[in-house]
Amino acid sequence: MSENARSTTVADLRQWTNDARVPGQPPELSDLSCLLIASAYLTPTARATVVRRASSNLPLPSPANGYSELRRVQRSILHAEGYLGTTVLPGLVLPIVRSRLAGLNRRREDAHRAVVTAKGVLPSGTRAIRRERRENTYLEIDEREQLFSGLLCTPVPNRPVGARKAGSDMFDKIVGAVGQVGGRGPRRQMEEMAAKVFGPDAVASGTLARGAAFADGYETLLFVAGHYYDRIRTNPAWLSDHFEMQRVQVNLHAELAEIAADIVALRALRVDLDQAKRNGGFDAGFAEHIAARENALRPVWSELIDRVHALSEIAATVESAAVELRLLDEFDRASTIDARIDHLLARSGDREIGADHTRRLSQQVRSGEEQLRVYRDVLQGNISQLGPGLMRELPERYEP
Repeated sequence: MSENARSTTVADLRQWTNDARVPGQPPELSDLSCLLIASAYLTPTARATVVRRASSNLPLPSPANGYSELRRVQRSILHAEGYLGTTVLPGLVLPIVRSRLAGLNRRREDAHRAVVTAKGVLPSGTRAIRRERRENTYLEIDEREQLFSGLLCTPVPNRPVGARKAGSDMFDKIVGAVGQVGGRGPRRQMEEMAAKVFGPDAVASGTLARGAAFADGYETLLFVAGHYYDRIRTNPAWLSDHFEMQRVQVNLHAELAEIAADIVALRALRVDLDQAKRNGGFDAGFAEHIAARENALRPVWSELIDRVHALSEIAATVESAAVELRLLDEFDRASTIDARIDHLLARSGDREIGADHTRRLSQQVRSGEEQLRVYRDVLQGNISQLGPGLMRELPERYEP
């Protein structure tokens, strides 16, 4: 998924979602991307409010360590609580584990205050609240609570973070305690013990040569959509005047939020259909009805794949255009230098050398500008792919 790699195809996206894994080591999603994805768990009205704040460059809450780290904290808490509820730990290890769990809970509570209280981000005064409500940019307290619940599901790859990355020596204490209880076993066995308590985020999981793994294909597609959103949004070419018309034609914030909402809804339907099939699959008529409903949902997954692929194409286009813009900037800088040279040469009576430079640079600039026009045309086609109504090839199943 690197910027210099070949273009991502629809087949690549299907393979990544089937494997619940993306190649390489992609960067964490930005906080804004995480918020838009989390808005999928809100009502359409509240989701539109989040999109409106993002589109208007209004501040949005952000915890100190980012939302990706919040998801890992939540995952470690759930894993540790489940493990403690089903497993008897040695008496020497149990206090350390409980202390670490209390620390994780405090970090989650700090993030909760940052999102729900949103001090300094969302207004607290009566007049300011009324103004934002009139402008439909105010998130109510219950909507912030729902947003925080969605942020606890932020898509993150399984990476070696957690106890050791948290900035404490709790991991080493656990390893030492396990070593005292179990004798002089290898350190790898001690790390596995800590991983059993806090989950796969607690210790390094070995080589990442196979890429970044996710919980399922739905989370993989959510992450990929956020990844390409970040690449487009932060690209200097996309922010330049050359693509002002394209920025007006598509609202990237709304597109990511709607893609995320459809993916979350589809995953919820998948869970409900599987449960219904387990509970009533013995009845042939009911099983046939469930199969028909699954078949009706097949185009939805294909459409989501295509919409995320359109984002990847937009990212590739603007990144190529950014190269052209850098060249044009260099040409402009060289033209400025040539103008200064021309000024000096004019006073000495020799102007031909400077004129040759100017003509050559003018031709290069015209070539670069023509290439940018080509990129604008390509980008126009990419944006059109975000809309519905296209004929798509359907997979055997609508979900990874």
